[in-house]
Amino acid sequence: MAKIVRANTNIALIKYWGKADEALKIPTNSSLSMTLDNLYTETSVDYQSELSEDVFYLDGIQQTGKSLERVQKFMDYVRKEYNVKEYALITSYNHVPSAAGLASSASAFAALAKASTLHLNLDDEALSRLARVGSGSASRSVYEGLVEWEKGKDHETSFAKPIPNSDWPELRMVICFVNEEKKKFSSGFAMQETSQKSAYFDAWVKQSHEDIVTAKKAIEEKNLNKLGTVVQENALRMHASLMAVNKWYFEPKTIEIMNIVETLQAEIPVYFTMDAGPNVKILTDEAHVDQLLNHLKEYKTMVCKTGKGLTVYDEL
Repeated sequence: MAKIVRANTNIALIKYWGKADEALKIPTNSSLSMTLDNLYTETSVDYQSELSEDVFYLDGIQQTGKSLERVQKFMDYVRKEYNVKEYALITSYNHVPSAAGLASSASAFAALAKASTLHLNLDDEALSRLARVGSGSASRSVYEGLVEWEKGKDHETSFAKPIPNSDWPELRMVICFVNEEKKKFSSGFAMQETSQKSAYFDAWVKQSHEDIVTAKKAIEEKNLNKLGTVVQENALRMHASLMAVNKWYFEPKTIEIMNIVETLQAEIPVYFTMDAGPNVKILTDEAHVDQLLNHLKEYKTMVCKTGKGLTVYDEL
């Protein structure tokens, strides 16, 4: 029986936004993320000689169209790279709202990368490279805690790795669910539009190189104010680069939550970030979670700690 692989999603603190190589998803800048404990995907891959194509079930529903095609394309890459002959029955359960800016593709393709190559015993670096081919941010979900994805220059050099001495058990990420429906345009499309058309894109890339240095130094120092400040600024710059091509993900409640956080910053260490979607993530520490939640009672929230990397267990 096929084993099940669980991968937790991750939220970028220093964003991945733009590709130097579209096919291999080599990014224009390095990124830094926090793997979360409460949002995850569980996937099994069962290779079967009688299948004539990959079959993909997501949350109990057989997939067709673009969802199936993306998975089949990834599996074709696995077959080519690792000399796998059979097609597979792929079963996946997503405990993350899909396409809502909560990094569902990160956990999905990290889990699929591991589940499709269990028989090969790939090391984490190889898994990170493989997951990246499915979804760039999936390269980071291979690992627990705080993770850096080094942009590299080609397939061999572009992979994620844990940040040394980054254990930070008090760190928390509070998710504010503004809209869990599918976002109005994909992050891949938005990245492409930004990199090709935004007057701010080159400045975004240049500043991101500096931001990741600042963030890693703040992690080394366990300085939440320093880390939170650069995280918030980096997110705003990412969205500004997109807004410069007349597109945005913000909804009225997104702005409301941002304003609540900005007001609270005069009292406690709380800092917002947003990915390609309207939902807001707030970085803080264990000591200040309750005070933050008191100001977010009208919103659906989830409190996350740093989560584990890839885990494998037997089918239940």
